[in-house]
Amino acid sequence: MSHDKDQPLIDGIKAGLDRSVQQLDAVTLARLKAARLTALDSGRQQPRWFIRHRLIMATAMSTLLVVSVWLIQKPEKDSMPLDDLPLLTATEDFELYRDLEFYQWLELESEKG
Repeated sequence: MSHDKDQPLIDGIKAGLDRSVQQLDAVTLARLKAARLTALDSGRQQPRWFIRHRLIMATAMSTLLVVSVWLIQKPEKDSMPLDDLPLLTATEDFELYRDLEFYQWLELESEKG
């Protein structure tokens, strides 16, 4: 298609540029090479604002992740209430604890009157 039609023109331009480069002196060739390398290096480096924005975005995303995990955490349902701790650590007989409701009622009655 159009690529095939343009190929002789492209080849002619390349040959003309190659001939013109061969006629340049060494100082000019060195300056051209230095300019090419500078242009290539500047194209590889990212601007400072881009690097700074990437750091800010990474910090924001990691903070969002930590907060999300912290908010989503559910409390353990198998956790033992601290009210039962004296019952579990007691070394005495559990007979008193079997009638605990009775003793609580007795205490309420004695406070009333």
